[in-house]
Amino acid sequence: MTYTWNITKLGLNDELNQDDVLLENAIVNLKWKRVLVDSDGNKASYVGNTKLYPQTTSAADFVAVNNVTAVQAIAWLEAEIGTAKTAVIDAELVKRLAKQEGREITPNW
Repeated sequence: MTYTWNITKLGLNDELNQDDVLLENAIVNLKWKRVLVDSDGNKASYVGNTKLYPQTTSAADFVAVNNVTAVQAIAWLEAEIGTAKTAVIDAELVKRLAKQEGREITPNW
């Protein structure tokens, strides 16, 4: 089974950091989808919304929105939600995928 993150929307806002430096178009929100695909190509997804807090980012570490990559955004997402919540999401995806599997019965006739 393969798990992937997809960032679907970026929420932007001008934010002052802790040094009172304006961070223009800082990413303050990530809308995302976590997708599980099994070996047969069956898919299950989980949609979420995570706030980011750029106020603690120094001007030197700030990445302008046009320079942000999917890899960076996913790293920020994973850091914000943590491994415990990711595990909960993954468990829910496994349940959703299991519900999609067909069932067989032996007819009583």
